[in-house]
Amino acid sequence: MATLDLQTITKSFGSASVLTGIDLAIRDKEFVVFVGPSGCGKSTLLRIIAGLEAATTGRILIEGVDVSMAAPVDRGIAMVFQSYALYPHLSVYENIAFPLRVAKLPEAEVKAKVGRAADILQLNDKLGLKPGQLSGGQRQRVAIGRSIVRNPKVFLFDEPLSNLDAALRGEMRVELSALQRQLDATMVYVTHDQIEAMTMAHRIVVLNKGRIEQFGTPMELYHHPATKFVATFIGQPNMNLIPATVVDTGAEGLTVDLPGGTRMTLPVDASAARKGDAVEVGIRPENLTLGQGVSMRLRVLERLGGTAIAYGQMEDGLKLCAALHGDAAVHEGEAVGLTFASADAHVFDATGQVMRRQQAPARAA
Repeated sequence: MATLDLQTITKSFGSASVLTGIDLAIRDKEFVVFVGPSGCGKSTLLRIIAGLEAATTGRILIEGVDVSMAAPVDRGIAMVFQSYALYPHLSVYENIAFPLRVAKLPEAEVKAKVGRAADILQLNDKLGLKPGQLSGGQRQRVAIGRSIVRNPKVFLFDEPLSNLDAALRGEMRVELSALQRQLDATMVYVTHDQIEAMTMAHRIVVLNKGRIEQFGTPMELYHHPATKFVATFIGQPNMNLIPATVVDTGAEGLTVDLPGGTRMTLPVDASAARKGDAVEVGIRPENLTLGQGVSMRLRVLERLGGTAIAYGQMEDGLKLCAALHGDAAVHEGEAVGLTFASADAHVFDATGQVMRRQQAPARAA
């Protein structure tokens, strides 16, 4: 397999800038996921890597070779699209074999390559069927098999699970992760679903408005988001953001007043903060527990078994969400007190940049 390097990639459509200064170094045999909201440029970036779209400026290197001007077929990549793009009149065997037949490979080699792909994807008993006789997950495996037989240097996936139902998406996430380990392959995967990104990726690229907000492992992004955007995009349910006012700074961190009169000292680098500054304190729902702290009027309670997701509002109308124990003795309509460890808090300045933590999160793995 191969390394993939993107050097100062930009893309514009007329005066509209879609991608701005994208620099990435993807390691050999790494599973990297591009994630971000609709319109952030993730699919455009994938198409540029594939050669289906031309970058306005920048270079693409695969195994150190500049392929920026190479045709898609000459880049050593294989792409799996959101739609399965299978030939309905061909059998599973012939769908998988199609790129090999185009390349005019000997029949014995075609049979060996299709057989290997079918073994990997557990499709041996489906080879004689037509796509219309398969489930959605099986069709997606056929589309992946068509990529495997090409023995590409880099696999590209463009939201391949978005057409599947929730249960099948969960199964396919597991299958794709296992497939990456089995093939020992370099894979780049695009999704808008941060759960897919967190569960599958070695490293995640978070894109926002055509630029990279942060690139790191799932747990780096979870515990150490660089910006408010990353903090609120990664994690489910979303991080709570509580407005606060700086009342003191010092070696121990930042002392803030929270709504309701709660005062806390948070262990972050406060060197750039000043008394009176408005900041936002971020706390993940799973880090909130029942206790003396901020008060929330509970509006909706979702009991999911081991966890109860509590949605409510503070007195000033600010929405809060807490992930409590499934048997928590709370009820819709009542006021509950919530507290959190200072080490679990994130603090964002007025520009949305995080203030660096001075100690590890209280519950980091």
